[in-house]
Amino acid sequence: CATSPTPHQATSMLRAACALRAAPRACAGSLHRAPLAVARASCPAGSRGSLLRPSARQLSTAAAEEAGLLARGQFDAGFFQGTALFAGVVLGAMAASDEQRASAINGLLAGFRSLGVSDRISDRQLIEDFLRKNVAAAANVVMASPVFYFLFAGITGESVVVSSLRAITGTMRIVPFMGAFYGLFAVCSPFLVDFFMARGQGYEEATGTAGLAMILSGFVAIEAVVELRGCGVLFSQMTAASFAIFIPALIGRLACGVLLQQQKTGSSEEASLLPASWQEGPTWQAHTYMLFDQLHIGQDFAVTTCGTTVFQYILNAVTFVLLTKGRASSLGDMARFMVGGMGGTLGSGMAQFGKTLFMRTGFGFAWNLASSQPVQMPAFDAALARCPA
Repeated sequence: CATSPTPHQATSMLRAACALRAAPRACAGSLHRAPLAVARASCPAGSRGSLLRPSARQLSTAAAEEAGLLARGQFDAGFFQGTALFAGVVLGAMAASDEQRASAINGLLAGFRSLGVSDRISDRQLIEDFLRKNVAAAANVVMASPVFYFLFAGITGESVVVSSLRAITGTMRIVPFMGAFYGLFAVCSPFLVDFFMARGQGYEEATGTAGLAMILSGFVAIEAVVELRGCGVLFSQMTAASFAIFIPALIGRLACGVLLQQQKTGSSEEASLLPASWQEGPTWQAHTYMLFDQLHIGQDFAVTTCGTTVFQYILNAVTFVLLTKGRASSLGDMARFMVGGMGGTLGSGMAQFGKTLFMRTGFGFAWNLASSQPVQMPAFDAALARCPA
């Protein structure tokens, strides 16, 4: 038979009823206010599995954060196109047989001759100074570019994670344009060199003149697109007014950077920044000289870094304004960034210039180091071995 509960039992039953009434609310969304163990104890047994599963709101928030990270990392169509082209070129080069590579090089030489390149330029020079050197120069730019885009993102306020992503996406985005730039350089330069040699210039002088002529022609426009697209500027954000500032600054930077590094590709000889007497000096001097020599920190590195910093600062100003304001940007916005940096003050502008110097130092070091390494290219080396000395 049933018995009436004692006062103590009635109090316990009342507490249990209150706990059961509060349990659904705790399971629905207030679990973050209490330890997990307490929450599990207060929920009905059938609902405990939901504690280990993220809610729909949590899933949508995580997806939004992931999508936002991809957007800030600039994973756009240009990145995927560049990656596909890069992978295709690498796989195609690996899959080609020695006979196919030799046939392609011989076809290029025959094409040069049939189109008018005279014997003032030998087959060896065509292969070594135009084809091989430009392929190596393009590879060096791709290897050094992640440093450039990482540092650019960093000095414009992005996090390490976003900067790391942009180092990858920016590099892949420029692959088609770098291929066009160096490919046209390799194909067109021999005709200009031959042209200037026919007018009395020596081979070395004609090579320098041809390089400058190509930079001052439409090639600087290709490099401008490379720079802007690599940093994430869309074609729809570019304006004619921005190019009025961008291209002259780019010409100055190219003269100090691209032409110098292109000419020294594969050469380990470089004038040192330190006195030659340091080699025989005290231990610290000898070790410092050896370190600079091993890292290829020489005069070419100094020219590439310091000579390009001023021009790079102008380019960064144009790029950042286009990224933030797009086609609504004006020359005044760019001038204000050059003077006041991201903070709009003279001190901020000076700090931004210092960051740009750091950026160019890091990129210049990586680029100079890559350009100073011996280049192994079996296909071109085999073709050179067949040419008379």
